[in-house]
Amino acid sequence: MSFPELNRGDRGEDVKRLQSLLNKVGAMLVTDGDFGGGTERGVRFAQDIAGQNQTGTADNALWEWLMPAPEPFPLLTTDGVAFIAREETGGLAYYRAVTRWPHYPGLSSGITIGIGYDLRFNTKNDFRELWGPHLPAPTLDLLENDIGNPGSKKRAAEIKRLGVEIPFTAAWNVFLEKTLPRFYQDTESIYPSLPRLPDFCRSALVSIVYNRGTSLNGSSRSEMRAIRDILANADDESLHKQKRKMILTDIEDQIVSMQRLWDPVSGVHKRRQAEANLWRAGGEAW
Repeated sequence: MSFPELNRGDRGEDVKRLQSLLNKVGAMLVTDGDFGGGTERGVRFAQDIAGQNQTGTADNALWEWLMPAPEPFPLLTTDGVAFIAREETGGLAYYRAVTRWPHYPGLSSGITIGIGYDLRFNTKNDFRELWGPHLPAPTLDLLENDIGNPGSKKRAAEIKRLGVEIPFTAAWNVFLEKTLPRFYQDTESIYPSLPRLPDFCRSALVSIVYNRGTSLNGSSRSEMRAIRDILANADDESLHKQKRKMILTDIEDQIVSMQRLWDPVSGVHKRRQAEANLWRAGGEAW
C-alpha cells in the first residue's frame, strides 16, 4: 500500500493523520495539520524507535510501521492521551531539555519524574513497583529519598548534578501501563459518568484530576464540585439530547473559572484554558 510522503512545510488532512499516528508512540503532538518543527521531531523520534534512518521525512516505511501500532490507552482517544502527556512534560523537545531530569514544578509539588510522577504523593512500594523495571538500582535508591517530601529547586539541581535522568521510553511505559490507568480510575471515582462522555471531554477531566487530584473539599475545589453536579444532572436519561448538551456546556466555564487559583503567566493557568478548549472540542460530538 502506498502512503503520501510528507515533509516539513506540508499541511492538510494527511498531516493530521500522521500526527495522530505519531502520537500513538509518544510524539505528544498537537494535531493541527501543520508539518512544522515539532512534527519533524516526532517523525525522527518514531524513526529512531522503529530502527529506521532518522530523515525527518514521513515515507512509506514509517507509515507502514505506524499504522498497526496499538492505541496507547483505549479508554481515551490517542490525541487525548497525547494532550495529557504534553501538558505534564511540555512535549518532546522540552522533555529532552528539561523534564528528562527529576525536577521541581513548584508550589506544593515534590520532585517529579517522567510524565508527572510526583514523588511527594506516592509511596515507596508504589515507586519501586512502577519504576523498578525501568531504572537502575542506584537511581531508585537515590530517588526513594524524596518519597513523601516537598520538592525544591535546590534538591532538583542536586539530583541533576548527580547525573540522574529518566529515559522517555521508561516514562512513556510507566505512564501508559500504570499512571494513566490509575488517574482514569480516580477521575471516574468522582465523576461516575466519565465513560459515557465524548472522547476529548473524558481526556479534559482526566487531565484536571491528573494535575489536581480527586479532593472536592474546600473553596479551591468549588469548580470541581460544580462539575460533579453538572455531570450528575446531565446523566438523567429522560433529558432531551439538546438539553443535555446545554447542561454539559457549562463545564467549560467551570474549567476556565479554576484559573482564578493561579497566576495568569503560570503554566497551570494556561493548562486550564487548554482543558476548557479540549472540552469544547469534545462537545462537538454530543
